[in-house]
Amino acid sequence: MRTWLGRSETVSRLLNKYAVDAMVGLLPICGNVYAQDQPAPPTAISGPVSVSVDLTKAGSFLAPRTLGVEASIFDPDMLAPTVRDTLQNAGVLTLRYPGGRDSDQNHWSTDNKYDGRHPVDFGSFVTMVDKLGGTMVLTVNYGSNSKDNGPGEPAEAAAWVAYANGKPDDTREIGKDSTGTDWKTVGYWATMRSSAPLSDDDGYNFLRIAHPQQVNVKYWEVGNEIYTNGYYARDNSGGENDRHGPYDTDAKKSAALRIRNGSLSPATYGRSVAQFAKAMKAVDGRISVGASLDLPTETTDWNATVLKACAADIDFVVLHWYPGIYLPPDWKNLDNRAFLAAPTDELPKIAVALIDAMKSAAPSKSLQLAVTDMDVHPYINVTTPVVLGLFAADAYASLAEDGAVNIDWDGLHSPYFLAPKGNQPEPAYFGVEMVHKLLNMRDTFVAAKSSTPLLAVHAAKRADGSVGFMFVNKDPKNAAILKVKVTGDTLAKTGTRYDWGATNAPTGNNVQQSQAESLGNSFTITVPAYTVTDIVVPIAK
Repeated sequence: MRTWLGRSETVSRLLNKYAVDAMVGLLPICGNVYAQDQPAPPTAISGPVSVSVDLTKAGSFLAPRTLGVEASIFDPDMLAPTVRDTLQNAGVLTLRYPGGRDSDQNHWSTDNKYDGRHPVDFGSFVTMVDKLGGTMVLTVNYGSNSKDNGPGEPAEAAAWVAYANGKPDDTREIGKDSTGTDWKTVGYWATMRSSAPLSDDDGYNFLRIAHPQQVNVKYWEVGNEIYTNGYYARDNSGGENDRHGPYDTDAKKSAALRIRNGSLSPATYGRSVAQFAKAMKAVDGRISVGASLDLPTETTDWNATVLKACAADIDFVVLHWYPGIYLPPDWKNLDNRAFLAAPTDELPKIAVALIDAMKSAAPSKSLQLAVTDMDVHPYINVTTPVVLGLFAADAYASLAEDGAVNIDWDGLHSPYFLAPKGNQPEPAYFGVEMVHKLLNMRDTFVAAKSSTPLLAVHAAKRADGSVGFMFVNKDPKNAAILKVKVTGDTLAKTGTRYDWGATNAPTGNNVQQSQAESLGNSFTITVPAYTVTDIVVPIAK
């Protein structure tokens, strides 16, 4: 739970009442953050910052798949050997595949892309994730069938579940899809996964990975950003491949064919998601299936209509977050300060919109939240790269604290995570690493608050018998002198400090580490400008 200036940001009672057990901890503030009745946000830190942490007030835990990144099949370095160790170092053990808009034109059983450096097919991806010791979130193809002449097929998605999670002796038929393609049995695909490559490749050797154990993929989302398929006028002919509706070779004609076409509507998508979920769960009833929702200011009817049609059959909802949606008309001038304020200014409003959609569509249904795409908005005027790392640290921690089961940065080798050549970590990577220093999987967040929005604070009780603190100084010029008071358990006087920021360069993949003295339940520390500082201190014995 997080609070700021004494205002509770917890809406867990509302979320539980309406069964959206996703974003526990968000403050339902309505209206524009720059409204006249709201105090102007400070522009600089002046004087000591009061920080309080209550170890007796536990919130969400860090879910096993929370710290993630998107892995695209069009990234030739996705499976480069050095990627594994780099990701492990930052605690990033979940990869979203096959990545964004690639998902609705990818066919897992036939796409064997290889550019001469590193393969990116699904069999190779499974092998890489095994070596990582991680897991994955998979996006099934909603947009196109295996012949690329019509919409995505539930049977193709069901066969993918069979390959990942099935057993070789399972004789259940998946059956034919509407194109006549026979997706055979669950055991057929599981046997493919379990087998070694044939000496004479029949075209499927890339799926023969000698993997007798089930991969046990838990989270499956149906399509990627389907609300950008051209149904809404803002999208013209549509950026997302969705062959539920017609295309024309002429872009203007294509747009005219697709705008408000019922085959591309949220109702169609919602009904189709229900069909996908039923087909996929018929193969493995343990999986969770998710639907793609839009940010609340973008489309007025997508979320409620989709949920009404499929809430009974899904287990989680998917949001993609590019901060900037709630800014005034001059939002194209979004600057460093406004971007860093997004976890406080925007997430509460997103939570309110989710609650409203759930109240309307499925008041008794419990759904989780996954944010499978998060990055800097194209219009954001980020003038200092370190800002991306500060944002990543605060945003990942905030979303995890609010119950998100998965959060993925938009692109393993996109700007600011890993450099496209050489895999060197960039600012967003180090922001996630600082979350990993704060707490480990299944450790629990506790209540924490700061006296200024320019200093974000997160805290956690760890299973190793210690307490973690994260302080994010969003002031570009001024150091923050923190007066920290901790209630609950008695803390030791000595701990470990981690720093990353404008004046704290990492060593290779690792943020700076030092010993912290004079801690206990009341201590003072200084966090430099534009810096994330973590403190981990044992509970006194």
